[in-house]
Amino acid sequence: MILIFDIGNTNIHIGYYENGRLIQKQNLPTAEGMDKKLLKELLYKKSIEGVGVASVVPSLEQKLYRFCKDHSINTFFVSTRIKMPVKIAYNNLGADRIANINGAYIRYRDDLIIFSFGTAVTGDVILKSGIHRGGLIIPGVQTQLWSLKQKTALIKGIRLKKLIPLLGKNTNDCVLAGIINGIKFSIEGFIAKIKKVYKRDFLVIATGGWAKRLCPLVSGIDRCDLHLTLYGIYQLYKQNVKD
Repeated sequence: MILIFDIGNTNIHIGYYENGRLIQKQNLPTAEGMDKKLLKELLYKKSIEGVGVASVVPSLEQKLYRFCKDHSINTFFVSTRIKMPVKIAYNNLGADRIANINGAYIRYRDDLIIFSFGTAVTGDVILKSGIHRGGLIIPGVQTQLWSLKQKTALIKGIRLKKLIPLLGKNTNDCVLAGIINGIKFSIEGFIAKIKKVYKRDFLVIATGGWAKRLCPLVSGIDRCDLHLTLYGIYQLYKQNVKD
């Protein structure tokens, strides 16, 4: 069994893979960190053969590395230096995006646009030939909300709603209309522009903590693959770690 960690800025997503299948998953707030007691519970409640990690939080990455090394656990970290099927566009690409890009390419084998809706919204374009053309990063929903709360005196306590108006008629709804629709229109415009520039159709995949809520609102997204990052880390582990 392989234990997979996707360590993000807001949440830590954990998955257990056995015989190529995701059989168990759980989420933890990143702010709680990972103490030795938690790591022992995660690593020793199952027969763990190895650990695969994609992290954008260096302090937790180092903590996990030291723990696994001290306990002689075979550990693999996603980075730009590993073997992977996709040729990435630049050398400081985040580990989570590397996992998404390669996971999607392995799973779908198509011309792809991948969006990850999390603390940030990231987008990446991958051609069927296995070439990553580059991407974009914009602030995510919670990041934009936090920024407004920090920088404005009168915008506090914004509550998220299922139905987002085009035009708000109170402060709460105006903020939601601006943030959610702003992301929606940005993504839809990006999809249309990429298809026009490359003169071809793309399979558009969404993942990340906000994907389930945003996918129904954004036109042009073909599939919502909520566990794509875990899958990508697992596939890269299998390609880089000998049994």
